[in-house]
Amino acid sequence: MSLVAPTPLGFERSPVAGASVDDLDLAALEAYVRRRVPGLGPEPGVYERAAARLGLIGTTGGQPTPTVVGLMAFGTAPQLARPEWGVSIVRVRGAALADPVAARLDAEGNLADLVRLGLEFVRGNTRAAPNLLVPADLAPEYPEEAVREALVNALVHRDYRLSGRVSLRIFNDRLEIWSPGGLALPISLDELAQHGGASFPRNPLLAATARHLGLLEQIGRGIPAIRRSIAGATALPVQFHTSQTEVRVVLPSYINASMGNVSGN
Repeated sequence: MSLVAPTPLGFERSPVAGASVDDLDLAALEAYVRRRVPGLGPEPGVYERAAARLGLIGTTGGQPTPTVVGLMAFGTAPQLARPEWGVSIVRVRGAALADPVAARLDAEGNLADLVRLGLEFVRGNTRAAPNLLVPADLAPEYPEEAVREALVNALVHRDYRLSGRVSLRIFNDRLEIWSPGGLALPISLDELAQHGGASFPRNPLLAATARHLGLLEQIGRGIPAIRRSIAGATALPVQFHTSQTEVRVVLPSYINASMGNVSGN
């Protein structure tokens, strides 16, 4: 297991060069801040000061500027300032990246947008088959709970200092979610998948914000939930791959496992 240096403290609160508060959904930001800091009055500037305390707005040259977390959580189009913060999504007609591309999407938007767009693409570009236990019910090729957890984890825990985009790749026999940046702590993802109960976010402020937005729990159940969801669909295991530059989660296809082939659609 390879480790990388942790993200410097304060990086998440650093203002994003080239961005301004006009790049934020100010109504959503204010609603969030007022939920997080109950009792704020209506006086001018009070919620902006609270947003600064929460690490969502900083200053550049005396002007209010979205921070890394503020732009990623509440930006209307964060990729205008940071193109690498999107998600590259592709459906490959085969089992290798060199095979023909059936569909692709460069997903852009804030954190919630990226999760929604990713799940919509997966629904539209994967299959369903009769449930082996209840044939009248259709079982999706990849349990949505597993896909969602893996995608949220990739977005929340990626290294935002690196230029790579999170990638979601659907092959005939598997779905892969890749994120830039290796593990920053000496802990095994396979061990977490077995036992859970630990949360060591690379980006603690982004993780806390995502938790308050309802996108994750941050109680150490995400990776075990991925394994549990897949185990309920197929005997094939989830795979976790880590290096100094990446974390990759591989979900096996329920349909290919049940049909015993990798030809796909």
